[in-house]
Amino acid sequence: MRLFSALVSTAFLMPARLGADAPPTRETFSVTYTIEIHAAEPARARVRWTFAGIDEIERIRLRFEPGRFEDFTGSGTIEERRGEVRWVPSGPYGELQYIAHVDHRRTPGTGYDSYAGDGWILSRTTAFFPRSGVVFRRDIEPFPESRARLVLRLPRGWASVTALPGDGPNSYVVETPHQRFDHPRGWLMLGCLKRVDATIGATALTIARAPGVTHAVDRTVQLLAKALPPMLAMFRRPLPRLLVVLGPDPMWRGGLSGEESFYMHGDRPLRSRDHTSPYLHELFHVAAPFRPASDAHWVTEGLAEYYSIELPRRDGSLSEKAYRRALELFGEHGVWGHDFTRSALPALRNNSAPLVMWALDRRIRAATENARRLDDVVTALAADGGAVSTGRFLGAVRRVAGGGFASFFRRHVYRGERPSLSTPSAP
Repeated sequence: MRLFSALVSTAFLMPARLGADAPPTRETFSVTYTIEIHAAEPARARVRWTFAGIDEIERIRLRFEPGRFEDFTGSGTIEERRGEVRWVPSGPYGELQYIAHVDHRRTPGTGYDSYAGDGWILSRTTAFFPRSGVVFRRDIEPFPESRARLVLRLPRGWASVTALPGDGPNSYVVETPHQRFDHPRGWLMLGCLKRVDATIGATALTIARAPGVTHAVDRTVQLLAKALPPMLAMFRRPLPRLLVVLGPDPMWRGGLSGEESFYMHGDRPLRSRDHTSPYLHELFHVAAPFRPASDAHWVTEGLAEYYSIELPRRDGSLSEKAYRRALELFGEHGVWGHDFTRSALPALRNNSAPLVMWALDRRIRAATENARRLDDVVTALAADGGAVSTGRFLGAVRRVAGGGFASFFRRHVYRGERPSLSTPSAP
């Protein structure tokens, strides 16, 4: 899930990502994002951006789904058209205000991925902040860098929890790694919530529940405490914070990931009847420092579902019998005979792909006499980050296993043949 991102263009353009030749970071302008919620209209949030020292900002362009944002006002010049706002703040100080509509269904006729309930709000920050592109004036500031924070103005008795580091009551530090223009990110919950805090290694874990959710939080902490350390070791990266937010109907009856955070419907079990774990599936997406290219959603979804049974098998919380049954169910409920790189069928990504990942792991182990496995491929992908294509995934497999796997990919990825559950030999 990709949130509000800073893009950069034009002649006076500064790359949004910090370059290797950039000087040590120094903050050159500040922005305070304020979300104001009124108890009488919780689904209509008033949002304000307040800037100081922004001579280096030439203009900002906001893009959004029509109907989710309205009533844009502020300093400087605002040009509005359907689904887009072009704002020239005319620094050095500037302010932009608008109304954000909180309620939003994931797809028409399904549950909400952003919702204002009775005394609570559960959403990603995309509900409050449109996608943003900023144009910097390089002639004024060669290396612009923001200092940002998020301030929440809430009804009496409401609390807040976000994926951001705290900076006082209902105030948070906003940091976007490798970006010049910091922006709010991740999931948040506002209102009469319940929270549990724990520490797993170097990760500060918070689990927050909306009213009406009666989830066994202690068991969730135990599940994450077992799975998070080996997962982060595989990615070879830290995860300073992890926020898990749980919501009731009419929220989406599944899970959705965000930066350092994920949402799960309160009725979802820690382990489904097919023995997979929706919690570990979303945890993989949160922790992975890479994203799928257009032809590789099967890769990231397949890895997330495979490790949702593989990690519990390793720590002993999933028996070998249950593990084997999960693999059998992948085969039974998968769809076969389709090109994985061209299909968006959920059954292919959630059932066929993880079974292919299992078979690939066995092939790698056979080819390397158990010296390497699929974990090493994931580690290689994580080291490079960025977008993972099917070709890049195959290249990582070849580097790790020291041999060609083109025939395996032709059969099981491009032709969509179902792998056998018997132990495969080396390719």
